Amino acid sequence: MRMFCIAIVLFFNCCLFGADDSPGEAKNIYGVLLQAIQDGDVAVFQELGTEAFKKQMTPDLFQSAQNEIGARLRDGYTSSFLGKISKSNREIFLWKITTLKSSDQLLATLVLEKNKVAGFYFQ
Repeated sequence: MRMFCIAIVLFFNCCLFGADDSPGEAKNIYGVLLQAIQDGDVAVFQELGTEAFKKQMTPDLFQSAQNEIGARLRDGYTSSFLGKISKSNREIFLWKITTLKSSDQLLATLVLEKNKVAGFYFQ
C-alpha cells in the first residue's frame, strides 16, 4: 500500500510541476524526498534508496536534516532545476531552492543509481 501511495505522489508531482524542465523521474523522486523531509517520514528515504543509502540514512541523521531543512521548506519555497551530471553509473541532479520566508538559498543534490537514491543532500 505504501508503494502505491508513493507511486501516486510521483505521478501527481509529474503532472503538477510540469514547468520544471528537469528529467522526469529524478524530478518526481526529488519532490517526494522534499515532501518526506517536511513530513518527517524517514520510511520514504528507506524505500527509495539504494542499500548503501539506506544504511547511511540513520534516524538521527534524518531527524537532523528534518529539523534544519524541513521547517524552512514548510514555510514555502521555490525550486529551480540547474542541471545534470553523469558520473560512474550515477546521475547527479542539482536544484536551487529559495525559501520564501527568509530568501535563503540552498543547493540540493540528488544522486541516482538505476533510479534509486544513492545520495541526497543540501549545501
